[in-house]
Amino acid sequence: MTYGPIEMVVLQGTSYCNLNCNYCYLSEASRRDARSMSIDTIEAAFRAILKSQFLGHKLRVSWHSGEPFVMKSAYYRQAITAIDALVRNSSREDLQVDFDFQTNGTLVNDAWVSFFKEYEGRATLGISCDGPAALHDRHRKNWSGKTSHAATENGMRMLGDAGIDFDITAVVSPDGLDRPDEFIAYFEPFSDSIREFHFNLHDEFFISSGDTDLIESYAARYQQFLTRLIETLSAPGRRHPKIRNFSSFYNRLFVPESDRPRYDARSMCEPFKTVSIELNGDVTTFYAGLTLDECRDLKNLYGDNLGFVVGNILNQSLDEIAASSKLKKIEHDFETSHSACERSCEYFDVCSGGYNLIKYRRFGSFDSTETPECRVHVKAFADTVLAHLEDDLNVRNSAAE
Repeated sequence: MTYGPIEMVVLQGTSYCNLNCNYCYLSEASRRDARSMSIDTIEAAFRAILKSQFLGHKLRVSWHSGEPFVMKSAYYRQAITAIDALVRNSSREDLQVDFDFQTNGTLVNDAWVSFFKEYEGRATLGISCDGPAALHDRHRKNWSGKTSHAATENGMRMLGDAGIDFDITAVVSPDGLDRPDEFIAYFEPFSDSIREFHFNLHDEFFISSGDTDLIESYAARYQQFLTRLIETLSAPGRRHPKIRNFSSFYNRLFVPESDRPRYDARSMCEPFKTVSIELNGDVTTFYAGLTLDECRDLKNLYGDNLGFVVGNILNQSLDEIAASSKLKKIEHDFETSHSACERSCEYFDVCSGGYNLIKYRRFGSFDSTETPECRVHVKAFADTVLAHLEDDLNVRNSAAE
């Protein structure tokens, strides 16, 4: 398998979050931990990264996994200044480094607006918002049980009024599947400020793998949601954000392979394409979401109580981490997972992957295949979009006759 080049470094500036969303994948203990990553740790991490053979010509640094805005903007100015100085004084002066933040938007204020104006062109942000208050506030409350939608919307408006664009990530919960019109209509007034929009279902469903009727019912609801969403977006005169779920799928279908963004399961899972660094310097790779806290149920899968942690950047080089036997074992397990799907699933070429651990959790092995999540996330989505394309083509052909 190819290693790198590193495209993204995810830094856990803090795991603390001011919200207590009921679907969050981080533990409560982690989300209440107010410690922060020191600037010394950031500098040590980037000294190692800049010496690595896996570094390419462009790098995105993303502050994620926790609420980054609980730290003052001055912290990030200091971090960016330190990273820039290390790049400038290295043999990699040609390296282009950009920065990204994933935030719940509730803490946006004038200081943050000034920060993003100052770093315009280098620093971007994504906001987590689940749509109108009735959908958002059901799941995204603070630790006191108070709702967060008003504060999130205020943050979006402040950024938009200042001419600062942002991405949106929205979680469509089961109750949201029945309200597609309200869901997309909420975001239309923000269309001029939203760069890209991406919606997710819950990563893992609380549905038994053997409950076929419930799985098919959920898939049907998702297809109805998607169909209505596509109809709304196709209506003339409607303003709407660019939805990455659809554009990424169309790219897989229509862009020549040589020019196609590498969104397939294997490419999205290459070691050192993404490097995640936790507060203490622990490193995970393959893709984001493999930190010890996020995979705490699998922490002894490889016999060391460290889950998918493959090393620590404070006392190991990336070359040493890449040579570790544990990384090779994880690589083998993930390839076993991909190969099993490739052999048995006709949707493999349009699947962006990420189901390796879900398969293991459900079936206890990496060589298992379809999960309820695959059936809904991948197959129901593909079937709906392809059916729409076919219907649209039939209409166009009929009009041309």
